[in-house]
Amino acid sequence: MDKSNQENGFTIKINGQEKSFKEHSDPIEEGRTEAAAVESPDESFDWVLPNEIIPAPNPKKKGKIHPYPQPRRPWKLKTPFILAIVAIVVGTSLGFLAIRTITAEQTVTPPVEVEEEKPAVVPPAEQTSEGATVQTFLVQGGVFSTEEAAKEVQATLQAKKLPAEVFKMENEYYLFLGVAESLAATKELALEYKTQDVDVFWKELRFKAKIAEDDAAVDVYSSLAELSAAKLRNTDSSVDLQQVTKQLNGVQLSGNKEGKKRLMEASELLQKNQASEAQEKLLLFLQTIVS
Repeated sequence: MDKSNQENGFTIKINGQEKSFKEHSDPIEEGRTEAAAVESPDESFDWVLPNEIIPAPNPKKKGKIHPYPQPRRPWKLKTPFILAIVAIVVGTSLGFLAIRTITAEQTVTPPVEVEEEKPAVVPPAEQTSEGATVQTFLVQGGVFSTEEAAKEVQATLQAKKLPAEVFKMENEYYLFLGVAESLAATKELALEYKTQDVDVFWKELRFKAKIAEDDAAVDVYSSLAELSAAKLRNTDSSVDLQQVTKQLNGVQLSGNKEGKKRLMEASELLQKNQASEAQEKLLLFLQTIVS
């Protein structure tokens, strides 16, 4: 068969069914076909398209345009970083507190010693080339800048039947109320005076004396001071007054007759059991031998 004489046509597949259409070259036939198609509505067909929904394009959302530029947000610490900083600070504080606690426990605080209230040490008088060093334990009633002030207090104490003598040393005046053989005994004697509302102190004093090293006057003075202080404190003493009286015969005190006289008077007063008056004589003896 001659292919050129065949009629031209095409096939369309609609909803799974193929339909063929022929292409005629005769225009008259085409017109008839079209007219028949119009006149025969029953032979028309509907185009059925697949049920596919093509979504409409989604336009890009545009951000809001602010009329003024927004400030940049400040930099914020992240939570893990904040927790790390807090942990370091807390750990360091606890460590420092633990070290201080351990150190405080290991530190031993020495006991506080309450010192007895005492005036300044009386400076020794001007030393001479000859003389003995006399160690004395005294009850002190005060230090004054003028002799008048010292004498006024002395008169008040003597009115209470207490021994009191003023000693001038350098540019100050010291008021002494009694003597004893040791610092402890002097403290006890001072406490006896405090019961009479007298403000006193106890102290040790060393000074150069106008007596020879081998003179018995110092030993006699020490024995009489111990015996008289013991009587004022109502305590016993091992001093033998009879032996002390014999020692007085060996006291020379060359050029100081007044000093030897004061020792003898003190011995006689103790024999009469007048301890307070004997203390007064012993203070006067010290005045005679102080350089």
